[in-house]
Amino acid sequence: MSGYDAWNSILGNQTTGSKQEKPKQMLMKINKELKCAKEAMDSKPTSYFSLSITGQIVSATFPLGPDKEFVFLRYELVAGSDWQLSSGPQHGLTQLATNKHGHFNEPIVFNMPIEVTYKSTSPFGWPQLLVSVFGRSGMGREVLLGYAHIHLPVFGSRPATDESTEREASILLPKCPNMIADVTSWLLRREPELKDPKVLLNSMTCKGLSMESYGSLKFQLHTMMRGARKLGYKWHA
Repeated sequence: MSGYDAWNSILGNQTTGSKQEKPKQMLMKINKELKCAKEAMDSKPTSYFSLSITGQIVSATFPLGPDKEFVFLRYELVAGSDWQLSSGPQHGLTQLATNKHGHFNEPIVFNMPIEVTYKSTSPFGWPQLLVSVFGRSGMGREVLLGYAHIHLPVFGSRPATDESTEREASILLPKCPNMIADVTSWLLRREPELKDPKVLLNSMTCKGLSMESYGSLKFQLHTMMRGARKLGYKWHA
């Protein structure tokens, strides 16, 4: 091999090597850009705040005594479209409870635990707790005793032993709109019920409903909120 041919061979090898190294450099560059993008996403501030609620439905009180021997509750958490339930049950059912061993108007104790966490970007549609109260006689027939609803608390920095964390909501029993419906209900032995109890959560949709207060429910709820200040919401307890 002449010197000229040897020199061309070396140049050819260097050119081929550079072509092989170019894809590697591009791959390293892409990986570096992806890493930088991931770090930027991780360092980006959260765009939502979280609301954690712990507590319980304590008891129900009927000043004139409940119509049935046993009482139980069904509850549902209702929130706006911007709210997402991160943990905890949205629905719940309590045990049968009674106060027949005491005075007729003593509280009927449930102590139903509630522990949920929501996340949202807006306070609009703040979560509410909707409770349906039912009674059961010795024959096992269930009868509606009323509805109650309450907004989940916004502030809750007080100690769990503080009595001021307890809140009450009236138990509202639907009434028949006219005498014919009242007679029909009496003949069928069925109390009037709401087709969709969620209408009680909106003051505009529950206009014209005939309701009467039948008792009260006691709640004990505590709040923990995170990330609200980063979104500009400066709430103070």
